[in-house]
Amino acid sequence: MPQQPFDGRVKNFLLNLARVLNMRIEKVLELYLYVSPETVKIVEVVERGGEVVGVRLAVRSARRQDTWYYVAVGKYGAKCTCEGNTLGGKICRHIIIGVITWNMASLLKHGKELDLSQLTWLRTSEREASE
Repeated sequence: MPQQPFDGRVKNFLLNLARVLNMRIEKVLELYLYVSPETVKIVEVVERGGEVVGVRLAVRSARRQDTWYYVAVGKYGAKCTCEGNTLGGKICRHIIIGVITWNMASLLKHGKELDLSQLTWLRTSEREASE
C-alpha cells in the first residue's frame, strides 16, 4: 500500500514538468522511460541542508554510437555538453532527464518532491523573455 502514494507523486511530477516545459506528456514519459543503468550514470548527487540540491549525470546519446553527454542540473541552472545546449542554449532532452533523475533522487533519499516553481531557468515564459 505505501507504493501507491509514491507512484502518484511521480505521476504528478511528470505531469507538472510537461506543463512547465509546454511539452506533450508523451515526450516526458519517453524521456522518463529512457533512463536505465545502461543509458544514464549518476556521477554525483549534491546534498545540502538535508535536501538534494542538484545532480550530475552522464547520459548516453540516443542517436550517436558511443557518445555520452555530461549534464549538471541544480536550483540555479543547468548545463549539458551536447550541441543543442552548448551552442543553442536550449533545454535539451539530457537536461530534462537530469531534472527527472534529480526528482527521483530527492524522493528516494528524503521523501521530498522537487518544487518546479523554484526552477526559474526551466520556465518557458522566462526563458523566452531573456532571449
